[in-house]
Amino acid sequence: MNIPSRAYVFCQSVFDRFITQNGTLTITFEEFLFLEIDRQKSMLSPEHKVDILNGSLKRHLSVFIQLFAKTLGINSGLIDGFWGPQTDYAFWTLIHYDENGCLPPLWRDYEIPDINPNHWPDEKENEMIAFYGQPGDESKHVYIQLPYELCLAWDISTKLKRLLCHQKVEDSLLRVLTAVRLHYGDNEIKTLRLDRFGGCYNYRRKRGGSSWSTHAWAIALDFDPDRNQLQWGRDRAHFAKPEYDFWWSCWEKEGWVSLGRKSNYDWMHLQAAR
Repeated sequence: MNIPSRAYVFCQSVFDRFITQNGTLTITFEEFLFLEIDRQKSMLSPEHKVDILNGSLKRHLSVFIQLFAKTLGINSGLIDGFWGPQTDYAFWTLIHYDENGCLPPLWRDYEIPDINPNHWPDEKENEMIAFYGQPGDESKHVYIQLPYELCLAWDISTKLKRLLCHQKVEDSLLRVLTAVRLHYGDNEIKTLRLDRFGGCYNYRRKRGGSSWSTHAWAIALDFDPDRNQLQWGRDRAHFAKPEYDFWWSCWEKEGWVSLGRKSNYDWMHLQAAR
């Protein structure tokens, strides 16, 4: 993922406040970032520490935000200087804190349509385990051959002809993606970036929460994360536009839930759980 331009503005504002509080110091913005990272170098990933300390301004900026978030109790993941989904989540949480003086709520409730032909369970841990088994149980995962080729959102040169998911969502997922290809065709799929895949299986907790993510069961998928970022609403998310209505109807006919459609939040995300 690309570092948002606002990240540079945020770090510059932290630097400006530092200069104001400490008087006239002969220190540049770049030197400030490095000194703060060096001061907290015990928190850096051991595997990446040398590369970070000898790294570019771009990497220093990513590390600075990861460290800054961590001091506020925000999970920014591994302190490695790479700007991925976890760092992006941490940054926008920092922005919320900076603008509101408090952290956002751990998670948001949402209403769902009353369509569930596959009998997906409610998103309650006991019901999820009863239906799908334990999170992280890879013995229940299968590869499906995709109706159209996907590419990794963070590396579009990497093409995917198959996808790993939970065996209980296999047939439904194939029906959805087949219907999408029949309706849009390969060219329109690329234009709308319905082929930009942001991940399915990820054995982790929810970002900003303590319960298991639906990704931990391989029953959730993310698409085009760059243009449908975690904290974006209808005013910014591309998937909120009318040209994606058929896309959403394909999923909703199968009972999949879009957090964006129902809570105006995390428009990249779909899950086979209510």
